Amino acid sequence: MKLNKRYVRSIKANLPFYIAASVLTTVTLLMFYLFYIAGTGINAYGDNFFSEYKLESATFSTYKEIPDEELSALEGKYGVTLEKERFAGVDDGDVRVRVFAPNKKIDLYEIQDGRDLGSDGEVLISAGYSVENGVKPGDQIKVGGKEYTVAGTFLRPDYLYMVENESDDYKNVTSFFLAYMTGNEFASRFGGGSINNKVIYGKDTDETAFRRQINDDYFMSGYLAAANNKRVTFVHEQADMFLMSSWFILVIFPLLTVALVCILLGRRIRAEQKLIGTLSALGYEKSKLMRHYSLFALIPGVIGGLLTSVAALILSTPFGSLGLADYEPMKPAFSLPVWVAVAGVVIPALIYYFAAMLRVRRLLSEDTVKLLAGQIGNDAKSRRILSRKKAPIKRKFAVRQLVGSPGRSFVIFLGIFLGAMIVAFAFSFIDSVKAVGVQAHGEFGSFKYEYVLNTLKDGRPEDGEAVFVLPYEDKEARRFTLMGLDGDAVLWNRTLTGGETADTDNGFYITTLFEEIFGVHKGGSFTFRSIATLEEKTVRIDGVIKNGYQSYILTSREKAAEIAGVEGEKYNAVLADKALGYKSDEVTEIISDKTYEVQMDNMMTAMGGLIYAFMIIGMIVCIASLYATINTVIAENSHNISMLKVLGYENRRIDSMILSSNHLLLIPGIALGIAAAYGVMAWYCAEFVEVESIIIPATLYPQSILYTVLITAASYIISLLLLRRKVDRTDMIAALKDGRE
Repeated sequence: MKLNKRYVRSIKANLPFYIAASVLTTVTLLMFYLFYIAGTGINAYGDNFFSEYKLESATFSTYKEIPDEELSALEGKYGVTLEKERFAGVDDGDVRVRVFAPNKKIDLYEIQDGRDLGSDGEVLISAGYSVENGVKPGDQIKVGGKEYTVAGTFLRPDYLYMVENESDDYKNVTSFFLAYMTGNEFASRFGGGSINNKVIYGKDTDETAFRRQINDDYFMSGYLAAANNKRVTFVHEQADMFLMSSWFILVIFPLLTVALVCILLGRRIRAEQKLIGTLSALGYEKSKLMRHYSLFALIPGVIGGLLTSVAALILSTPFGSLGLADYEPMKPAFSLPVWVAVAGVVIPALIYYFAAMLRVRRLLSEDTVKLLAGQIGNDAKSRRILSRKKAPIKRKFAVRQLVGSPGRSFVIFLGIFLGAMIVAFAFSFIDSVKAVGVQAHGEFGSFKYEYVLNTLKDGRPEDGEAVFVLPYEDKEARRFTLMGLDGDAVLWNRTLTGGETADTDNGFYITTLFEEIFGVHKGGSFTFRSIATLEEKTVRIDGVIKNGYQSYILTSREKAAEIAGVEGEKYNAVLADKALGYKSDEVTEIISDKTYEVQMDNMMTAMGGLIYAFMIIGMIVCIASLYATINTVIAENSHNISMLKVLGYENRRIDSMILSSNHLLLIPGIALGIAAAYGVMAWYCAEFVEVESIIIPATLYPQSILYTVLITAASYIISLLLLRRKVDRTDMIAALKDGRE
C-alpha cells in the first residue's frame, strides 16, 4: 500500500473537521493580527504627525502676560521655541467652540478636507466634528452668533484626541469643536482673547530654571507637559493598549484554540489506530508513519494561517479604522508585516505537526495487537457505568459519553467556554462604560456647573461656591489637582469611603482615583511639587473621598493658597447649581454634571462596531469549535449509530441520544465563561486606571448575562443542527465493518 494514495481520500472523508479547524485557526489568529496592525499603524502615524506639525513640549499659562519682546529673550537664554497661542471659548446654543488664531511655529494644523483660510469670512473646523455632524467645506456654520463659510477641516497634534477639558475622560465631537479664523477676524471679534504659551524645549534646555523664571516673573497659573496631556498621550497609550491586547489575545485565544485542535487531531489519529497497527505490522517504519500523519495535521495550520494573512491584508484598513474610533479622523497606513504573516502560517502549522507526530509516536509505542484490536483509549470501564441501574438508555448513553471520554468532554466544554467568554466580555465592556455615567453623578456632588476662571479673584463670588484649584505633580511628573474648598461648601462631594464627611478645614483628603494611581492611603504622607518652581511639599493624608473619576487632593482654600504661595482668600473656580453669566474670555473650562454621561455615550457610539465585531467572533469561535468537536463525537460513534439504526431506532431518536449527551456541559461552560469574562474586565479596569484616568466599575448586568446565555446556546444549537444531517446520513451497514479505509 502506498501511503500517499490515502491523502485525498482521507482529506475528503474528514473535510468537515479540516474546515472547522481551519476556521478556528483563522478567526482566533485574526483577532491578534488586527489588534497588532491597529496598534503599530497608530503609533507610526502619531510619531510622524507630531514631528511634522511641531508638537509642543508643554503648554503653560500665566496670570501676568509675557511681553512679546521678552519671548525672544527667553528663547535665546534657554534654547527653546516659544509662541503665544490666542484663543477664545464661545457658546452657540448647546454647542461650544474653541476659536484660535493660527499659530506659526508650534502645534501647526494639517488640512484634511477642503482648503486653508482665504478670507475673514471663512473658518476651519476640527475634522472630527465635521465627520460626526456632516458639516462639509462650503457649508455655513455659526461661531459666536456669526455665520462663517467652512473653508476646510483640520487636525492638529495637541488635539488628536478631542478632549474638551483636561478633567474630561473621553472625547466630545458631538457638541464641541475647534475653529480657526484669520488673525484679523479673531482680533476684531475677541481682541487679545485668552492666552496659552507654547514651548518646545531644546536638547540642552534647563527646564527647571526656565519654569522657575516664568513663575517668578509672570506667576504661572498652569503648566501641562505634552507627556501628561491626554490629548497627546492617548494616541500612543491607546495604540500600546491595542498591542498589549493583541498579545493578551494571542496568549489566551489562539493558544486555547490550538490546544483544542491538537486534542481533536489526537482523537482523529487514535481513531486510525487499527490502520496504524496494520501498517506497522506490515513493516512501515515508525518515522515514516509519524511523518505521514503529521502532514495531515499541517492542513488546518497552513490553510488557517494563509486565510488569516489574506483576511488581515483585506481587513487591515477597515479594522484599523475601527481602532481609530477614539481619535480625530487620522489616516494611518495599516499594513501587515511580512514576518507576522509568515509567523501566522508557520507557528500553528508546526504546533499541529508536532502534536500529531507525538500522538502517532505514542500510539506506536503501544502493543501492535492492541492497536489491531482498537483497544487503545477505549476504556471498558465506561461501558459498565450505570449498568446495574434501571435508567433510560438515553441517560446511560449520555453519562457514558461524558464520563468515559473526559478529553472529548473537555474539548466540548472549552468551545462553549470560549464562546461565552468572548460574548460576555463584549457585554461587560458595554455595561461597565454605561455604569460610569450613572455612578459619576453621585460621586461628583450636586453642582450643575464648574467654571474654571483664567484669573485669580478675592473673597467669594456673588453666586456659587468659591474653589481654589491648581495642578501639581509627583516626582514622576504624574499630574493631579489640589483643590481648596470652604468649610461650608455643599456642592462638592466630600463623603469618605467610610461614610463620614471630610473636614477639609483641618486636613488633607484624596479621592479614590488618586489613591489608586499614586498608591498612597489614609494615614500616609505624600510628597508633591509645584509645576512651576518644582519646590516640594509633603502632607499627611487624613482620609479618602469616594470619587473614582478625578485625581484630587482636597483641603481648605486657605491651606491650598498657602501651598501655592498666594495670600488672602483666593479662588479661580466656581461651583454652581445653575448656569452663571460668565463671559467667554473669563473662563478656560466649563464642566457640566452631564459631562461623563455624554462622554460615555460618545464612547459607546464610537466603539460600537469594535465591540459587536467581538461578539460575532465569539459566536464563530463557539460554532466552529463545537462543530469540529461534535463532528469527532459522531465519527467515533458511527458504529453505535449504525447499530441503533439496525435495531430500528428512528433518526430523530438517534439524533437525540448522540447529540444531546453534551447538553450537561452547556450550563457549566456558559457559567464559567461569564465568570472569566467578568474577571478579565475587572483586570482591564484595574490595569488601565492610570491610562484612562478613571476607575471604571467592572459591571455585567443581569440582562447581559441573559443575552450571553441565549447567544451561546444559540451557537450551540446551530452547531448541532449543522451536524444532524451527518448522523442521518450514517450508513447502517458500512459503519459496522471493522476496516473502513
